[in-house]
Amino acid sequence: MIKVFLFIVVFLSVAGGSLRLCAQSGMEFGEFSRKLEYFYDKEFIEDIKQQLPQGIDYRVWGWDVGDFSGDGYNDVAFTVRLQNDKRKNVSVYLFVDVDGYLNNIGTYPYQFVETPLEVGVAIKNDACYVTKKRKQFDWSIRGYTYSNGSVLLLDEFNTNRIDKYTRETYDNFQTLRSFDRFLLTSNNAVTFSSDFLTIPMYPRGTQVYKGFTSTVTVSSIDFVNRGAFYWTGEDDCSFTARSAYDDKYLYVNLSIRDSDVVIARCDTCPADKIELWFDTTPRDSNAERVMLRKGKKVSFRTAADSNIYKITLNLGDFAEKRPWITVQSTEADDADVQMKIALQQVTKKVALRPHGYAAKLRIPWTLLGFDKPPIEDNSITRLGMTVAILDVDNEYRLEEATLIATSQFREMNPASFGEAVVIPADRFYGESLNIYTDSLLKYLNELGF
Repeated sequence: MIKVFLFIVVFLSVAGGSLRLCAQSGMEFGEFSRKLEYFYDKEFIEDIKQQLPQGIDYRVWGWDVGDFSGDGYNDVAFTVRLQNDKRKNVSVYLFVDVDGYLNNIGTYPYQFVETPLEVGVAIKNDACYVTKKRKQFDWSIRGYTYSNGSVLLLDEFNTNRIDKYTRETYDNFQTLRSFDRFLLTSNNAVTFSSDFLTIPMYPRGTQVYKGFTSTVTVSSIDFVNRGAFYWTGEDDCSFTARSAYDDKYLYVNLSIRDSDVVIARCDTCPADKIELWFDTTPRDSNAERVMLRKGKKVSFRTAADSNIYKITLNLGDFAEKRPWITVQSTEADDADVQMKIALQQVTKKVALRPHGYAAKLRIPWTLLGFDKPPIEDNSITRLGMTVAILDVDNEYRLEEATLIATSQFREMNPASFGEAVVIPADRFYGESLNIYTDSLLKYLNELGF
């Protein structure tokens, strides 16, 4: 569904949207305003004109009208290029109806390669999509939506050529769902595909503002990796996951919805449990974790190698038998001593809830081979990470057990892991621009703050 939808967006932006693309020289605002008269009264069109560059000659190159704010009224998006700009710059303007006026809620700078028509806009499914050509066979699409005074980055899709493949990557910053796919360019056959959820990992104590998503929700059959036939829906087993970190530890908070919590009667008895899988392999010079390059040839890390860790949380009986942790790793034996020391620093809590149970873990970075959080140059770092919940509804029918996870997961296959994004202080996963921020800051300055 996602792939089909994105194809439609690309088609509308690049091909079908040509009905609303301007001539090779663009068009002046007078011509643009006559086209807008099919959708807006002249007062609204004047609102737009007053918020565009004044006293400077410019041209409008591409445009679309539709509802990306979800209020049932038409919004408008278009690209503008200044006539005296010798560089390859255009600006994308987004306008919505705010309190009876068409207001510019966002202006985004872009650069084109050969022609301004390479930056296009299309409004579809309550979002405005901006398509940009970055180079030959290399395109990106960013989706924006507007809600309660904030312009939110909804998702981002990228496609480019690598060797004999066409690569497609997708990140949804609101649902936190992502995929990474490689298709043979010659026939579009899928060679490699990874569908997963991304877990944001913020510094502990960070206030995550509205518009950014910090909690992953896993409730789709797409991520039931085992026993899907016996899984009856999110009431049977589903979960949410949040994560944070400080200088010494990473923290994982889980809330599991489970219709029948099965506890272990002995250390080896079948029971519900939690697995955390980490792939801490350093990214190569191309900032890749899954894809491997040797010259121009491409391959994938589909077999276990170094830096793979599995942390299993056994729940105990929520009474006298306390929960306990086991750790497995592909690291060499000489790391066992350090791992045992780090394992003693792990803390865990579990508690029954009316419709399942909750779990909290504190894991030292040293257990995963790090001396400190893996952040460099104040940039976001991606780690391979999958959270998996084993749900045993009947300890005598293990074939009916289900495994639901944050990725389409296969054990000891690092390419199938999901991802955690370790986010530096003062950074967020995604974008959110509040249109009232400038007015608020001006008001606070006037009050002396």
